[in-house]
Amino acid sequence: MASDAEAWRANVRRVYAWKTLTSLHFFAGVLIPFFTQWGGITLQQVLWLQTWFMVWIVALEIPTGAFADRFGRRSSLLCASLCLIGAVGWYATHKGLPNFLVAEFLWACAAAFASGADESLAYDSLRAAGEQGASKRALARLGTAEILAIAVAAPIGSLVAGRWGLKAPLTLGLVPFALSIPAALSLREPPRGEPRERVGYWATLTGGARYFSAHAVLRALAFDSVTIWALSFMLIWLYQPRLQQLGVPLVYFGFFAAGMTLFQSAVLFNIEAVERLFGGPRRYLLWSALIPAAGYLGLAFARRAWLAAPLIVLVPGFGLSRSVVINNYMHKHVDSGRRATVLSAAGMARQTFTALVYPLVGWAAQRSLTWTFAGLGAAALAAAAASSVEEAHLRG
Repeated sequence: MASDAEAWRANVRRVYAWKTLTSLHFFAGVLIPFFTQWGGITLQQVLWLQTWFMVWIVALEIPTGAFADRFGRRSSLLCASLCLIGAVGWYATHKGLPNFLVAEFLWACAAAFASGADESLAYDSLRAAGEQGASKRALARLGTAEILAIAVAAPIGSLVAGRWGLKAPLTLGLVPFALSIPAALSLREPPRGEPRERVGYWATLTGGARYFSAHAVLRALAFDSVTIWALSFMLIWLYQPRLQQLGVPLVYFGFFAAGMTLFQSAVLFNIEAVERLFGGPRRYLLWSALIPAAGYLGLAFARRAWLAAPLIVLVPGFGLSRSVVINNYMHKHVDSGRRATVLSAAGMARQTFTALVYPLVGWAAQRSLTWTFAGLGAAALAAAAASSVEEAHLRG
C-alpha cells in the first residue's frame, strides 16, 4: 500500500515535469517586439489577436474538458503538447496577422486541452495516495513550476533575441515542447472516485456545465478569480511598451519577466504562510486584489524605470497567483468524475471576460498607456468591492 502511494506521488511529480517543459516560454521576455517588429503588427492588433485566442479557448474549454473526463487527463495533456508544437512551428515560419491567427488557434487548442486536466490529474493522484489534504500546497507547486520555468526561460530568450534575432527564442521552445510528449506518455490515469456507469460525451459536457452554473459557491469563487486574474494579466502585454517608453534596452526585458514570475512563485510556494500574514484566506484574497489595483495606479504615474520595476513585479505577483489558490478551494466543491469539465467551465468564464477586456485595453493602450493603467487600477478596485466570496467558501 505504501509503495502504491509512492507511485501516485511520483505521478504528481511527473505532472510537474510536464508543466515545466510546456512552460519554458523563451519568447516571454520579447513578446511585444516579436509581434510588432518581427511580425509587423501594431500593439492594438496584438491584443485583438489575443481576443481571437480567448474566443477559441471559450469555444474549446468545455469540449476539451469533457474529452479529458471521458478519455483521460493523460490523453488531454498529450494533445496539448502536440498542439503546442504545431503552433510554434507555424509561428516560426509565417509572418503577418492572418498567419498569426492560425498559430493562435493552435495555441488555443493546446491551452484548452491542458486547462483543468493537469490540476485534476495531480489532485486525483493525491487522492489515490490518500493525501488530498496536501492539495493546496501541491496545486500551488504546480503553478510554481509553470512560473519558475518562465522565470528561467525569459532572460535566456532576451539574450538569445539580442544575439540571433526575435524569432530565435520562439524556435528554441520547440525543444522542451517536444520533450513534453514522453513526459505526458509517462503519466498514469488516477482513479476517479466511486465507479459509475460511463455516460456519453454530450452528457459529460452538459452535465459539467450545468453543475457549475447551478453552484452558487463555485460561481462566487470563479468571479473573484476571473476578474482580478484577467485585469492583472493585461500587464503581460503592457509592461514591455512601458519599458520601451522608459528607454530600457531589449536585452533586459526578460529579466523583468523573471522578476515578475519569481515573486509570483515565492507567493505560491509559501501560500499558507502568506495567507496567515494577511490574516487568513479571505483577507488574503482581498489584499491580493487591492495590491494589483494600487500597482496599476502607480504605473500610471511612474516616469522612471526604478519606480516602475517593483510595480511591474507586484501586479502579477499577487493578481495571477491568487487564481491558483482559488482553484484549490473550487476543487473541494466538485466531485471527481466531472472535475475537469467543471474546471473548464470556470476557465471558459475567465477566457470570456479576458476576451472582452482585450480589445478595450488594446484600443486604450494605442492612445495612452498612462490612462490605460489608471483604468485597469480602477476596474480592479471595483472587482474587489463586488466580490461575494465568504470565509465559509474557503473551508473543507
